[in-house]
Amino acid sequence: MTQGKRRARSRPVRVLLAALLSIVVVAPTGARPAYAIAWTQVITAAISAVSSWVNAGNTQAAIEEATRQILTAVNSARTEILAQIQTIAVAQTRACANHAVIEFADIERMTPDNMQRFAQDATGCAVAIESMIPALTDPAGVDQLGFAMNIVTPIALVARARTGLTTDGLTNTLRSANTQLVPKLAPPSCSSWSPDFDPALPLPRKGDVVSYYLYCTAYNNDSGYAYTEVVWPNRLPVNAFEPAIADATRNTSRAVAVAVLPMLGG
Repeated sequence: MTQGKRRARSRPVRVLLAALLSIVVVAPTGARPAYAIAWTQVITAAISAVSSWVNAGNTQAAIEEATRQILTAVNSARTEILAQIQTIAVAQTRACANHAVIEFADIERMTPDNMQRFAQDATGCAVAIESMIPALTDPAGVDQLGFAMNIVTPIALVARARTGLTTDGLTNTLRSANTQLVPKLAPPSCSSWSPDFDPALPLPRKGDVVSYYLYCTAYNNDSGYAYTEVVWPNRLPVNAFEPAIADATRNTSRAVAVAVLPMLGG
C-alpha cells in the first residue's frame, strides 16, 4: 500500500476518533464536586490577594485590601468550605482549619492582641498541615490537606501582616506544600493510543505525522484526555501528557497548586 493510500485510510479513522473523543470530554463521568469549584476559586482569589499586597510593597492600604478580598472570597463559599473541612481525617487538623475559617469572618472586629493570637494559631495550623503532607501516602488524605493548607495559609498570612508579624517564612511553607502536592497527586495511570499503528495499515514512514490520544486517570477516578501529533520517528515528548494530567486532576488540590505556584514564585 502506498503512503498516499495509507493516509487516505487513516484520515477517516482520525476524524471519527476525534469526534468520539470530543463527546467523551464534553460528557464527563460524573458531576464536578461543588466544593472543588468553590475552593479553587476561593483559594486562587485569596493567594492572588496575598501576591498583590506583596507586590504593592506591603503597604497598610494593600494589606487591608487583601483582607477585604480574602474575606469576600471565603464568605462566598464558606458553607462549602466548612463542609469539606469536616472530611479531613486528622482530627487536630480538621479542628484548627475549621477554627481558622470561622474566626476569620470576624477579623475586623478583633483587638490587636486577639488578632495577633489568631494569626499565630492559624500559622501553627498551616505549619502542621504542611508537615503532614510528605508522610501521607493516601492520595485522598493528601488532597484534603492540600485544600485546607491553601485556605488556612492565606488567612494566616493576612492576619500576620495586619499585626506586623513577618510573612516570608509562612509564604515559603505554602510554596513547599504546593510543590509537594503536584507530584503526590499526579495520576497513577496514564496511557496513549494511536490509530496510525493499526495492524491493517503499514507502519508510518519517516516524516509522517502520527496522531496520539492520551488518557490519564486520577486517584478519584476522574479521567483526563488530550490529543497530540508527533513527526515520526520522534517519540512523545515528556510533557505531552500534561494537558491530560491537568484534565484528570481538575477536581483536586493539585489543580490549585499548579494555579498558585506561579503567584508564589514557584
